[in-house]
Amino acid sequence: MPPPEAPSPDLQAVTAARAAAVAVLARTLEVLDGRRPRGQLAGAVAEPVLAQITVLLQHGIAGESVDCARLHRLHVQLRSSVAAEFFGTSVRGERVRALAGRLECREVRVSSPGTARRTCARWVVTEFAIV
Repeated sequence: MPPPEAPSPDLQAVTAARAAAVAVLARTLEVLDGRRPRGQLAGAVAEPVLAQITVLLQHGIAGESVDCARLHRLHVQLRSSVAAEFFGTSVRGERVRALAGRLECREVRVSSPGTARRTCARWVVTEFAIV
């Protein structure tokens, strides 16, 4: 008797988690390069991750390199309909660095010009590591 098939992951959740991870990590690399202000990560990353990025900026993770970091590869593994893990690499010049972390779908307060504040479900980076 063949083993039972594992249920297929929710394609919509996988797609949304991956798209969010790509967007947030690209923005994070731009912040670490000094090309964007740190505040542009608010709402996309959890407070502990934002504090961690602040420390990385204070220690000059970008260094003296004139090259910009870019996301090279990214893999996302859905753990549930509201949690995913990611890992991948970024490249700056000849240097390759590993990235890893966790995303969770959370209710986040958002506002648009001319509208009242509201909440909506968004994928948020809750853990982040760069090696």
